[in-house]
Amino acid sequence: MVLGFGAVVVLGIDLSIAGKATKVFSLVEDTTPPELTLKVIGSQWKWTYDYMEDDIQIVSNLDRDIAESEDTYLRDVDNKMILPVDTRIRFLHTATDVLHAWWVPALAYKKDAIPGYINETWAIIEKEGIYRGQCAEICGTGHAFMPIVVEAVSKEKYAAWVDGKKEAATAALAEASADKTWSMDELMARGEQVYNTACGACHQPTGLGLPPAFPALKGSAFTTTSEISAHLDIIINGKPGTAMAAWGAQLNDLEIAAVTTYERNAWGNDTGDMVQPAEVKAARSNNK
Repeated sequence: MVLGFGAVVVLGIDLSIAGKATKVFSLVEDTTPPELTLKVIGSQWKWTYDYMEDDIQIVSNLDRDIAESEDTYLRDVDNKMILPVDTRIRFLHTATDVLHAWWVPALAYKKDAIPGYINETWAIIEKEGIYRGQCAEICGTGHAFMPIVVEAVSKEKYAAWVDGKKEAATAALAEASADKTWSMDELMARGEQVYNTACGACHQPTGLGLPPAFPALKGSAFTTTSEISAHLDIIINGKPGTAMAAWGAQLNDLEIAAVTTYERNAWGNDTGDMVQPAEVKAARSNNK
């Protein structure tokens, strides 16, 4: 087949444009193997960070204890993302419920976090310090309460942090598996910590929730009169068709026992119900 002069010119222009576009695209969608990969999961209204190589997970919520007079009011979190400098980092973005967007302007360009889909960005942080960002996709009434805080540290400090997190996780697992009967005071103290980290963003620290999407737990039939087995089932397996996620893979037996006890006795619920880690272990076995 012989191409006419006009066709050759058009083809030449197309190829010249494609060549330039390919170069630009290769800069935006970097394919160099990463040294560190983080899965960033947006949820109403918190961030979960999975450090893929080290099997570490962090849940990051708004720090609600900061006064309005402070510079970091609504801009700080309970758990920062810790990252090493001079390291090629890949971020994998997704969400559990609605559209979110993890955006730290000084580190990476904005990209949506979409339920059931993975988007990718990457960064190399050159300077140690604190970097702040915010969810950049309107995700509901709590959109303004999803700050992002990244602390960049030296590679040596990062390695020490990873070792510390692994040691803490091992100790927590051993504690949760121990043959111990926990007191009400112990369960309530531990349960409040777990609740504020995992549940408070949706059901609120007051237990009043944000109906209808996030029902109240204070004074509800679910937390005051339902069977404990049903309560455990919801926490472990979630509830399909709702925003209630499954926490069975993220919380150990002691944490689930404690938060169940807390929800059934906090805010004036006062059922007197206590749940022990052994009961959670049995509930997990029943699900298999």
